[in-house]
Amino acid sequence: MKANALLLIILTSVVYVFAPFGSTYGQIKPISKLDKITAKDFQVSSPVVDNNANAVILADVGSTEFEGNTNGDFSLVFKETKRILLVNRNGFDVATVKVPIYMGEATEEEESFGNFEATTYNQENGQITETKLDKASLYKEKYNKYFNIRKFTFPNLKEGSIIEYKFTIKSPYYEHLRNWQFQDEYPVLLSQYQVTIPPMFDYLSVRKGYLKFALDSVATVFKTYSIIDPGEANVASSIYRYSGNATTAIWLMKDVPALKLEKYTSSNKNYLAQISFNLRSIHFSDINTRYIVKDWFKTAEDILKKPDYACIKDNNSWLKDWIKAIVPESVQDEDKVRKIYAYIRDNFTCTDHESYRQSQSLKKTFQSKTGNVADLNILLMAMLYNQGIESDPVFLSTRDNGWANESAALINQYNYVIAKVLLGNTVYLLDASHPRLGFGKIATECLNGSGRTINKKAPWVVSMSTDSIKESRNTAVFLNNDSVQGVIGSYSSNLGYYESLETRNDIAKEKQADFAKKLFRGYPQEIEASGLTIDSLQSYDDPIAINYNLKLKFGDDDIVYFNPLFDEQLKKNPFESAERLYPVEMPYVKNTVFTLNMEVPKGYKVDELPKYAKVKLNDDEGMFEYMIANKEDNIQMRCKVSLKKATYNPEDYATLRDFYAFIVKKEAEQIVFKKIK
Repeated sequence: MKANALLLIILTSVVYVFAPFGSTYGQIKPISKLDKITAKDFQVSSPVVDNNANAVILADVGSTEFEGNTNGDFSLVFKETKRILLVNRNGFDVATVKVPIYMGEATEEEESFGNFEATTYNQENGQITETKLDKASLYKEKYNKYFNIRKFTFPNLKEGSIIEYKFTIKSPYYEHLRNWQFQDEYPVLLSQYQVTIPPMFDYLSVRKGYLKFALDSVATVFKTYSIIDPGEANVASSIYRYSGNATTAIWLMKDVPALKLEKYTSSNKNYLAQISFNLRSIHFSDINTRYIVKDWFKTAEDILKKPDYACIKDNNSWLKDWIKAIVPESVQDEDKVRKIYAYIRDNFTCTDHESYRQSQSLKKTFQSKTGNVADLNILLMAMLYNQGIESDPVFLSTRDNGWANESAALINQYNYVIAKVLLGNTVYLLDASHPRLGFGKIATECLNGSGRTINKKAPWVVSMSTDSIKESRNTAVFLNNDSVQGVIGSYSSNLGYYESLETRNDIAKEKQADFAKKLFRGYPQEIEASGLTIDSLQSYDDPIAINYNLKLKFGDDDIVYFNPLFDEQLKKNPFESAERLYPVEMPYVKNTVFTLNMEVPKGYKVDELPKYAKVKLNDDEGMFEYMIANKEDNIQMRCKVSLKKATYNPEDYATLRDFYAFIVKKEAEQIVFKKIK
């Protein structure tokens, strides 16, 4: 690296939370070493531990330091010690540990893993016994071409065991300063992370979550780093010593509750208490600064030069003959795009939906008809380019992966790539990795705020807001009296696009007859459904319509209770928790309408009828309306639920919960038919 002058580091922090991070100074001291395990550790008392906890993380302490290495540069030294109480067998999953080890790009060196210890502690006859893991039980497995993992499972596990492991990872990749997660699916009694960074390094730190720190401190400490430059052939090695004020930051949380996933949450990564780091620049000297995180223009240019994306415009003449068999030369550009897109979508299998990098060459992808999402969509762009049609990659982060921070060009926050094509004045976003996905449609997992166009002249943000996706469902039921069969009728429902996609995927996994059985299973015994037909099932660009016949068995009861919504009623409030600390994130804006036109069954009269009701959500953000009337022995009913946005902030949660509670209660009301004597 040959740095000649050192400057004080600026540790920049970006925080996106819904409740502010707090700091306490002077009250909590950082942990330097865990105390020896005693009998008290087996009896946990904490406000965040309840009877539902299958395991409790007693302590998780980590640190990252820099040290000079023998290659003329710096290395990272990451250490972690973790101690966990296994309350019962349902928590034994944490006793199998996988530690990711970065291998660098292609032929670079792997991070080293050492100083490893793993011990199981049990209480037996009032004594604490130790069972150490044989280091021969530590396995190395390949995860992908960039990461290996070290995997081990603790021995002698029992309900009530405490397990503890520690290790050190040395890494030459200081752009991969390890992130830290303070929260887990299990309660955490103590979690601490400390980093000490030399003064020439400038990192962007990103905090997420809604919990407060017990300790959040930053200080400077004078450090000296010794670096050995091995020199070139026949040149003696040199030793460089650099001194300056390094930055030490310590973050500590206590009594961290388990993160409970609730309905309509895009990703726990958005709300999990954690901190991550991205190297922005290195100050070698006043006139020599290396910028790692650049602006989006330069970043896009660099990406397009790499083999993963340069191959789009390479000499792929071998594709021409194949494309001729797919696309007639006389068709217009839009038809070419549609046919090439459909060819890849319908004939290729995606093996991994989390990557913006190729796993293999274009030719291998084409020949094997398999590949990850990047393999398939980069092949799509290469085939379009072969036909003279320009397209741009769009990087995005899926809902499971969490939000992407658009304020900086941080590539490692993305895990997906699609294609953007401009045809006339219309922009189409294309993803050929999902079977049955319509042209210009994006899977709901990709609707996560925004994506980034990888174009060196126009690297613009692409909006992918769920609030812009509107789903409508219209259902109509008609019931008439028949002199022979009793009450018969029809059911017809026009689904929204994404519900149609879910239905197509369900039917693809099973026979249509099995799908019909599952569909009809929700009806009570007195209602018989049959004759299922599905329109536009194979027309992937269009929503589908579900139709079938209904027959009601009224029997000879004096009183009949009848729910006019059939199986369409909302039986359970999706928002069970009394409070919620993070937003409700629905996959799209919803609008459902259910109508019923029904003759009163012969021999009966209406004894009770639900009353009209209408309620609004926050004045103009949603509406529920229930209308029903009986005129001349004909019942007409219309029930509508309309939401005008997909995302609701925590302060709106109580209102939203009450709104749905009202719907559940109202839709449970029944018509009471009484036999005419």
